[in-house]
Amino acid sequence: MEQMINIKQLPTGFYLVATKTYKKNFLEQQNKQSQPIIGEITGNWEQLPYLSLRENLLLGVDKSKRPKLLHYIKLVDMNPSFFTKPKKELSQMDKIKLQFIHLLLKEVPVIYLYDCFDSITISQMQWLLNFCQKLAQNYSLRILLFSKDEQLLQAANIDEIL
Repeated sequence: MEQMINIKQLPTGFYLVATKTYKKNFLEQQNKQSQPIIGEITGNWEQLPYLSLRENLLLGVDKSKRPKLLHYIKLVDMNPSFFTKPKKELSQMDKIKLQFIHLLLKEVPVIYLYDCFDSITISQMQWLLNFCQKLAQNYSLRILLFSKDEQLLQAANIDEIL
């Protein structure tokens, strides 16, 4: 039987959750316990259609934290001019970066990153893995990447495989 780790016991870091059994048990365990606020990043970012891109980013963010928006836009290597893009023209990578900005603004301590590599290039995937590792270290986050991609088992950016 696999040893379960409570999310609260995980040190700061970037983790790969690779086994189906662990993923299922991990998520069930987290649902049963009081847990820290968890943010999710998926390949399909749901936005409210009647809000602008900026309004979607700031949705649920305390007003005192909103001034950090420009800092986080620069952190994810985006140009603020993306606000002028129609939502339909956002790339998969843009959507992933925007979700990171949103969760950083909300100061979420745990981020679940679900398979969202379908429409990004290898260089974008490498950037994302490196970014997640640095983000976990610099902002004391626990980032859990849920993936069945066996190539990620060899990724040097991942702190531990669960």
